[in-house]
Amino acid sequence: MNTWLYPANIKFYDVLSAMKKPTAYWPMKSKVEKGDLVYMYLAAPYKQIAYRAKVTEVEMDEALVKDHVYPYLKGKPEKGKKLTFMRLNKIERFELSENSDLALEKLKTQGLKGMLMGPRNLDNNPKLLKYIEDKS
Repeated sequence: MNTWLYPANIKFYDVLSAMKKPTAYWPMKSKVEKGDLVYMYLAAPYKQIAYRAKVTEVEMDEALVKDHVYPYLKGKPEKGKKLTFMRLNKIERFELSENSDLALEKLKTQGLKGMLMGPRNLDNNPKLLKYIEDKS
């Protein structure tokens, strides 16, 4: 089992509404496997980890999940770009707060390098993983 940190840009996708449901679907942009844990990091204005979820299915075709994904898109889906999705079962939602222990600036003090532009395998950063687990 691996643990991932996935960015979510609320300018393009209504993550807060999508994650109100116990199950959500997210594009796969890494080698996520069934059983992995995913922490969802919300971009500005929140700039913090907001959710922990378990991957329950991978390599799902876009046609299979579009009814669960498209309602939350802010804009039209990209044509010609084939996406595969993972199914996430939400485990926990974290309070959104300026002083959150899971905010970007605090994550940086624990080993997060650079901007979070794509998924990160947290198993490659044990210090950051331990910090996130301890604070969540």
